[in-house]
This record gives sequence, structure tokens and C-alpha cells, in this order.
Amino acid sequence: MRILGFDTAAPTNTIGLVDDDRLLADYAWEARDNSLQRIVLNIDMVLKRGGVTLEDVDGLAVGIGPGSWTGAKVGVTVAKTLAYVTTNPLCGVTSFEALAYQSRSMSIQLCPLVHAGRENVYAAFYRPRANTLVRKGEYYVGDIKGLAAAVKEPTLFLGKPAHLYRQTLARELGPLAGFGSPSDSPSGCVLAWIALPRFQKGNTDDALSLAPLYLKESLAQALLLKRQQEAKS
Repeated sequence: MRILGFDTAAPTNTIGLVDDDRLLADYAWEARDNSLQRIVLNIDMVLKRGGVTLEDVDGLAVGIGPGSWTGAKVGVTVAKTLAYVTTNPLCGVTSFEALAYQSRSMSIQLCPLVHAGRENVYAAFYRPRANTLVRKGEYYVGDIKGLAAAVKEPTLFLGKPAHLYRQTLARELGPLAGFGSPSDSPSGCVLAWIALPRFQKGNTDDALSLAPLYLKESLAQALLLKRQQEAKS
């Protein structure tokens, strides 16, 4: 099954083309140029490198964030347009899934992190199971100490924020904290491979309603942050 995957929500835009477990082509470029025209041109280039046309593709996988809201919105727009033109099925893949995929063979809890601004992070917990990933609980938005307080078992932290806050996590969690790759731009083929089992099972997203993943602080977190800022002033 040929799957075209691409992500424009991360610091580096990526496109990948796979045929089942075989990589056909992969490409990445800096996210500062994530115009619709550039993305479409690069998709065309990847297809040519893979020796296929858009009509030969069986499914589309697109990154929905969190990350760059504008980047994710552009990527999702391109994916929905291609899905409409080709009538191909479409799967949205979160940045968390893409980051955790590289460590799916681990036997401990995984926690991919994405920058959220204002010294906050987006995070999620995953449990590897049969070479796949199962999310535990809800997504997290908040500061790193609040995230550490939710950790009760050995956890592998992934992504650049994990290394940015490595000292804090290590101090708060001691031996419970482990650290994986600092990369926060998984290749496009990773998105394609994550989505492949979903395509095979027919578990796809509705192309009309698919949207970027928008996460925000809970009201309690926002009030707590406001009180902390007022206390410092």
C-alpha cells in the first residue's frame, strides 16, 4: 500500500513516500518556507523520486500538530485538497505520535514533548504495545514541573523540550526520568508508517472535518499561572 505522508507543523517540514514497509522517497526543508506552492512542488518532487504519480498513491497521512498552528493549518489544507482531488482516504497524525514512534519498541512509558510557548509544553503519555502506541489519559498543556508531578513510573521523555528541561525533569523525577532523541522533526515516512495500519483497517478521518490539533491550558492552569505572575510582581 503506497502512503504519502507529510508534516508542516514541526520546525522542519517533511514529506515521505512508502510502499508498505519499503521507503520510496523522503525529503525535508526548513519550515520558514511552508507556502502552499512550496509544499505542493516538494510533494511532486518526492512522488517523482519514488517513481509514482499521485494517482498511484493509496492514502494520505498529514501532521496535525501540535506545533506551528499556521504550518499545521497549511499542511491540513493541502492534504484535504489532495484527498478531494484523488478521492484517497486521509489520516491525521499528531506530533506526539510521530515523536513517540521512534521509541515504540521500548517497554516503558513514553512522553513526547512539543514547545507551547511561555515556558510551557504540550505533552502526552503513551504505552508501547505490540509495536504500536496507546495513549494514556488526556493531552497535557502546562509547565514542566506540573508535567513532572503527573509522572509516577519510569518514563522516556522525547523531543527537544525534553532536553531543554532535562535538568528540571531529572531533579524532580530522579531515576524515573529517561531521555531519548532530541529530534522534533520526524521524517515524512514516519507519518506514513504510523497511518498505514489505520488505512489497512479502514480507520481513516473524514477529509471535510479534519482539523489541526488545537490544545490550550485548562482554566485552572491559566488561573494558577496568573496568580504566580501576580505574586512575582
